[in-house]
Amino acid sequence: MVSIYTISDKSLMGKELNILSSYLSESLFKNNFRIDKQCILSNNIDFNSQLNIALKGNDIYIFLVDKASLALNQYIATLCDSALIDNPYLKNALFDYNKKHNQVPTKDDENEWKIPSIARAVVNPRGSVQGYIVTYKSDIFCVLPNNYIDARDMFDDVVLDFILSNQKKKYKSYTFKTFGLSENGIIQAIYSEIKNKFKVSINLFAKPFEVDIVLKAGAENEHLEDVAKNVLLKLDKFIYAVEDVPIEKVLYELLKMNDIKIGFVEDVTCGELMSRLNRQAPDAKNYIAPSLVLTSKEDKKEKLNIQNDIDTGDVDANVVYSIAVEYLKQNKSANLVIATVGTTTSVNNLTSGLSYIAVGDRNEIHVYKNIFKGSHEEIVDCICTASYFYLIKKLKKNDFHFEQITV
Repeated sequence: MVSIYTISDKSLMGKELNILSSYLSESLFKNNFRIDKQCILSNNIDFNSQLNIALKGNDIYIFLVDKASLALNQYIATLCDSALIDNPYLKNALFDYNKKHNQVPTKDDENEWKIPSIARAVVNPRGSVQGYIVTYKSDIFCVLPNNYIDARDMFDDVVLDFILSNQKKKYKSYTFKTFGLSENGIIQAIYSEIKNKFKVSINLFAKPFEVDIVLKAGAENEHLEDVAKNVLLKLDKFIYAVEDVPIEKVLYELLKMNDIKIGFVEDVTCGELMSRLNRQAPDAKNYIAPSLVLTSKEDKKEKLNIQNDIDTGDVDANVVYSIAVEYLKQNKSANLVIATVGTTTSVNNLTSGLSYIAVGDRNEIHVYKNIFKGSHEEIVDCICTASYFYLIKKLKKNDFHFEQITV
């Protein structure tokens, strides 16, 4: 069983969303771990009196911290019959981080490298808050920064493999990432696979316009591959990845594989499309052409020659099409373009977002009309995901249909 503790006054008071805990629990559940507890605790918690962990074997305890907690490290060390020591790997990582930012180590930094002697360091090269992982009598303790980007990479690159390698019963699994079908639509399409009698479990994890399909079976099960092939055959036009990776990572790999550049002209997404792609790897910038953020009619008129199309309004299929065409005319280094325009309106506390997304190259450009609902942040996220999906399908030269309107 897995327990995830977020040690953060900010999260406890609702000043930030606890999305990291949800990400970790979903990732672990997909790998056949049962989630027993998720809770948020104060930075000033008395670990001995409020946690009272009893080691039973085969349990996993994950702690997400805003900064190093010497009290937490001492609590874990005591549970694991260990002592705190200065870990050289974390110490070097902190010195490198401070040197890069022209800082000197603080007392909090010193706490970062004081961890149980039997712990394995999990280095965070991008931030000051470090991590570690301990296994003791078949229980696992893990401390990670309460920062979504930093901790996600540390978990995906190091922690998950460590946990899986210590798992007694071995499993095989497949993950299919889909866009454009509802959860009910997927259930109807693969109903016979879901009801299979081969001890292959199929779980769906739904987000707005995205559903992850996870197939799991024991390592000795010989039917898993056949069930996976049937799912892939029936849902191929909706699947953008056959592994559990973010959609922007899939796009980055395709751009790198084909050595082509994408340019962005963003309105409603305000640079988020380019930013999310650029975070995927140090060399991601090599596959991004000079891009534009144009949030007003005046910006679009000044930067692009679309005077006639934009006079009647700047959230329109013709406008976004003209933006894409003019951008490709002006930017010879770009092989592809994504252009977005959109607006949000709120009625009775429900926000709705109308958007038009243009995706294409110098041979053809398609415009897609989308209406998303949710908070403004959720709507922008949906527009970004939709834009990446349309481009991935174009790059894969895979025709597709989905529950949206094609203009």
